[in-house]
Amino acid sequence: MAARIFSRVNLVSKRFFAATASPEASLAEKELAEAKHAESTMKTWKLISYFVAIPGILICTYNMYLKEKEHHEHPRAEFVPYSHLRIRSKLFPWGDGNHSLFHNSHVNALPDGYEDEMEH
Repeated sequence: MAARIFSRVNLVSKRFFAATASPEASLAEKELAEAKHAESTMKTWKLISYFVAIPGILICTYNMYLKEKEHHEHPRAEFVPYSHLRIRSKLFPWGDGNHSLFHNSHVNALPDGYEDEMEH
């Protein structure tokens, strides 16, 4: 019986003291691997930013410039006094009461027509 208990204690102690490496060493290896991975990932995203994102922004900016230039070359649509548009049942509480809050005299028409055409 004593031999049996001794063999079990021996087996348990072997399992308890049988470690592959110290936890500090494995932690240092994990940190080193993580640092290498972080460095390579950072390099990848830097390259993507320099060679994909920045040229993409420049191309989109140039495209927007061309579209805006083309838009300014088109003439303004002729004013048609539709009865269901630009209804003023109550005055706006600012200014003269006839202009909306974000009124643009070059684009937005009043009930009588465009302001630019009225001045000329």
